[in-house]
Amino acid sequence: MQNSTEIMSSKPEFVIVPGAWHGPESFKPTSDLLSKEGYTSHGITLPSVGANPQVQSFTPDAEATKAVLDKVLSSGKDVVLIYHSYGGVVGSEALAEYVKEGPKPGWGKVKRLVYVCAFALPEGSSLMAALQFKPLPWFILDKPDIVEAANPQEILYNDISPQSLVDELISKIQTHSYPTFSSQLTVAPWKTIPSTYILCEKDNAIPIFAQEGMVAAAKAMAPNAFDTVERVDASHSPFISQPEWLAEKLVKAAQ
Repeated sequence: MQNSTEIMSSKPEFVIVPGAWHGPESFKPTSDLLSKEGYTSHGITLPSVGANPQVQSFTPDAEATKAVLDKVLSSGKDVVLIYHSYGGVVGSEALAEYVKEGPKPGWGKVKRLVYVCAFALPEGSSLMAALQFKPLPWFILDKPDIVEAANPQEILYNDISPQSLVDELISKIQTHSYPTFSSQLTVAPWKTIPSTYILCEKDNAIPIFAQEGMVAAAKAMAPNAFDTVERVDASHSPFISQPEWLAEKLVKAAQ
């Protein structure tokens, strides 16, 4: 019989890829709950967030994600990747070698991908292509190669309270390197790796119809894609507004 230490060590570990403008600390309300359940989480710090000078493609973000992923897998641990928003693009690209060549002998495996209101796109696409090459109305593009979010309370945190928490969250938002939105994906890992999509119905950044459209398009290309779809009455940031609900779904994804 396994003792408690052996059971905990056998659990997969989470690798969290945040969205644009955000650092991994934004996931803390949820990752703290995962920790209480005995799970280890690794948050990715994206080079495109708060960059100076700006990065000119999503490659640094994908490489930063791959470096953490490789470190965990090489330790023999299985991994569940969590993608939020833009993180779905660079997190997918980080798996290019894994998808094309397969897991390395003796390494752990990627157990599941979880797209939390994240971009799930096919090969050859980009975030800007998904937006029909038009910046969203709430993009602020006043500085060269930099995109900022107008009215983040309405767009990103519209179901979060109290106001003091919203103000704190807004104070931590950083600039984002706009050229990363034009980089094209070379892989679509959701075609072959078991994947979950978290649909967020109150999302004002990626509206629910756009999320549903990406899932439908994925299933049209690969019928087994997104074998699990969860729906929550939440904004673009359920890891802050509904951490208990999301942590429960993430634990389910890891089993």
